[in-house]
Amino acid sequence: MTVPRDSGALRIFVPVAIRAIFARLAPRLEAAAKRAVVPVFDLNPAIPERILAGEAYDIGLTNPPYVDALVAAGRADGASHRPFGRIPLAIGRRAGVEGPVLTDAAGIAALLRGAESIAYTGDGTSGRTYLDAIARLGLAEAVAPKSRPMGAGGPVASVAAGEAELAVGPLTTIMASPGVVPAAIFPAAAGAQIDMSVFLSTSRAAGAAEVLGVLTGAELDAELAAAGVMRLDPRS
Repeated sequence: MTVPRDSGALRIFVPVAIRAIFARLAPRLEAAAKRAVVPVFDLNPAIPERILAGEAYDIGLTNPPYVDALVAAGRADGASHRPFGRIPLAIGRRAGVEGPVLTDAAGIAALLRGAESIAYTGDGTSGRTYLDAIARLGLAEAVAPKSRPMGAGGPVASVAAGEAELAVGPLTTIMASPGVVPAAIFPAAAGAQIDMSVFLSTSRAAGAAEVLGVLTGAELDAELAAAGVMRLDPRS
């Protein structure tokens, strides 16, 4: 059953990894749409589940592999599907703890091996990416036992509170979290990037295409890069 849309406003599914970015973009999106834009924040894997269950929306962002199923079910417009960006997996530590931001596999392996506790988002794409990465690096046996799965926002909150030593998550989340600073950014060779796509609902309201244009426009490239999102090409 399709859940009806709220009157007037555009509804956009937004991954929690880019919550802070969306807050800055919202006024521009509303200006382009000429109407209010209401964000619905959730973990990447939960967004397609909610859409497939019939929840109303106009624009969605999530990981690209999920979009094919949404298109096949008639819940997303395949022709509107565009890359949004790629976010490296990162490790955060409590602010005030000195140390370089590591970007090499050997340094990251040593950091993880030496940590007493590591928090990650258990049900999120970043958590799955983290577990895959430590397996590829040969660290699963040493690191998995001290890794703690948590809900959305839990890893950075636990590090800020001094309850966990390290938090693993998207670079966007680490950079935007008060009391947390980057300790490491996984290199591209580690295959620990999180890709995101943007697409329109097959039943979107007027103004949705204009929002899509802003989100995929080159004008945002530098701003997104500064926040931890690297653009993916080609864009059309």
